Amino acid sequence: MSNAALGESQKLQLLRKKFRDELPAKIADIEFCWLNVRKNGSRESIHAMHRLVHDLAASGVALKFHQVSELARIMDVALLPVVEGGESIGEELDEVFADYLGALKEIELDEDEIDAASCEESQSGFNVADLRCSEYKVFLLESDRTLYEDVKKQLSHFGYNISLFDSYVNLFDELSTDNIPDVVIMSVNIPGMSISAAEAADQIRKIAHEDLPIVFLSDDDDIGHRLTAARSGADAYFVKPLNVHEMIDQLDKLTGEEAVDPLHIVIVEDSATQSLYYSSILERAGMETSVINDPLDILNVMEEVSADMILMDMYMPKCSGMELAKVIRQFPAYASIPIVFLSAETEIERQLDAMSLGGDDFLTKPINPPHLIRSVAIRAERARILRTFMVTDNLTGLLNHTRIKDQLNHEVARASRKNGALTFAMIDIDHFKSVNDTHGHHVGDRVIKSVARVLQQRLRKSDYIGRYGGEEFAVVLPDADIDFAYQVLNEIRESFMAIKQHSPKGEFTVSFSCGIASYPVCKDATQLALEADKALYKAKERGRNCVVKAFE
Repeated sequence: MSNAALGESQKLQLLRKKFRDELPAKIADIEFCWLNVRKNGSRESIHAMHRLVHDLAASGVALKFHQVSELARIMDVALLPVVEGGESIGEELDEVFADYLGALKEIELDEDEIDAASCEESQSGFNVADLRCSEYKVFLLESDRTLYEDVKKQLSHFGYNISLFDSYVNLFDELSTDNIPDVVIMSVNIPGMSISAAEAADQIRKIAHEDLPIVFLSDDDDIGHRLTAARSGADAYFVKPLNVHEMIDQLDKLTGEEAVDPLHIVIVEDSATQSLYYSSILERAGMETSVINDPLDILNVMEEVSADMILMDMYMPKCSGMELAKVIRQFPAYASIPIVFLSAETEIERQLDAMSLGGDDFLTKPINPPHLIRSVAIRAERARILRTFMVTDNLTGLLNHTRIKDQLNHEVARASRKNGALTFAMIDIDHFKSVNDTHGHHVGDRVIKSVARVLQQRLRKSDYIGRYGGEEFAVVLPDADIDFAYQVLNEIRESFMAIKQHSPKGEFTVSFSCGIASYPVCKDATQLALEADKALYKAKERGRNCVVKAFE
């Protein structure tokens, strides 16, 4: 881990301890302010109260004190109608605040919790342990030990941990201990079983939960057996001998319900009060926001965040929203990010002029919260979907050539600002033309997808993986020096080489070669790509199936 990452971890630990020490005083301030609100009900005291509660919720989120942030956020939501002037303070709100203030007082933030969270944060830099995604747990009911060993070995390369059961009784007993897997795979042809597969599937879901995915394995490929499986609630059906790659595709679908990253909205508004208002509304709706009160800071913020939309005031002291939109549109990387203007402007011609200069839509102030949330969510989500089609490769879902190069430039700029490190890797499948010539292009496509899947499962979520073209891939590893990257990519190489690829002409294995280069040894993105490509060429010269460092 870099010194910069370690410094950030220590800083977070100090901030968390400071917050813990100051929490009783913060709660006392809120309690005192609430007494003033109940006594005089002035707008100043109401806004002061709201600011204290909102700040406490934000601090709890930032410092990972989840109990504090949740309680404060509920108080924030309850107070908002009063702040907006739509409701008066009554006994019900008074009781809510009394309950939540009491709950806040009872929270104990001890040293162990702080140290554990800080330790967790300290691991957020590049660490080999971070590279292993959490494995999916699979229970396999099967009497053929050889089949089990083969399935276990092949699936382990793709993040699946297989446990074998040779009878329904043993499987039911394990499920009864609340050891629930992500998927159950069950053979329907086990000798000596006294219940049917349909009855077993029903019993499994009664013991575990109704939504547990169940996959049937069978020796029979006729429509009757498939129909029986469908009526039994099977989520997938495979016939022996197994095509493991098809099974992995199906398992990925059954276990691939990953949390979608929240929409990130950049708010450009010179009024701190207005920007806080918009930010709080959107964050309560589950979005993330970055607030800019000085419009001239826009480019610095855009470099740091992955924005889904820009919500911008039309009239600001240093420049107008229209002028700022023209500047943003000068950057190709930001061309697809929608810009929505916020203003009291009601003149249609003026609104159209604003949109002709780089804006995508116009919202008229004042705007009520539900309308704001819906308008922003619809536009940002649509833009995200369109951008996904624009920046990803159709076959693998990885970033395309243009996008991975843009991301490399972006990460080099970030590393330069923060005195950090990063490694860039070029990967090429060995003898890929021979794979296509021998087994066909459809099998070659499956090999390309298997490389993509292994890289996605073995690298961090913060790493960027792209298909550079054909059988070539590129990986950007932020906050990673070349030695760590070498260790990780070499392990991935060894794992990929052990995967059995399937084709009508039989099983075969494939390897890849890799070249890596690092920043700041290489001074910019252009040199990084050049040196990584040179290292890849050396890997080919050394006989392929190896990882080579630049300047070795």
